[in-house]
Amino acid sequence: MKHILDFYKYNSIVRKKYLDAIDGLSWEEITKDRGASYPSIRDIFLHVLDAYRYWFEFAISGLKVREYKDVVPSGFGSVTEMRKYEEQVDSLVMRLVRGLRNEDLAKVYTVHSTEPDDPETVQISMETILMHMIEEELQHRGELNCLFWQADHDPPITGFGHQ
Repeated sequence: MKHILDFYKYNSIVRKKYLDAIDGLSWEEITKDRGASYPSIRDIFLHVLDAYRYWFEFAISGLKVREYKDVVPSGFGSVTEMRKYEEQVDSLVMRLVRGLRNEDLAKVYTVHSTEPDDPETVQISMETILMHMIEEELQHRGELNCLFWQADHDPPITGFGHQ
């Protein structure tokens, strides 16, 4: 559990560095459709936060997953608004992760589809969710790096243990 917590602390710190770097770009650069997994730098950054909310606020909490809704990226008109949302999501995630014990990793959750007419459910352990979200954030961080480079800006690359 210590290594998982260390990764979550790392991602929390580095995510804020990315917000600082994003804040150094023009709003036009931040919201430009770059043809990536999500259209813009803003959209990719918000997608990662939404993924955390999905898993940690809805899927494992007993709330109805069908009530989950992604945020609408166009509803964020500034980096300040993005930062406020990141702080809310980070608080939720870190509170949950800090409260976990080794034995909690094996707990299996039944997660229902977000589609009303889809009866499908997935059985997933807390450990798998935690590891998935580490991978999710790192995958999209690499994508953000590429978009920063395409915009001729350096991303705030920070190695694990050097944050």
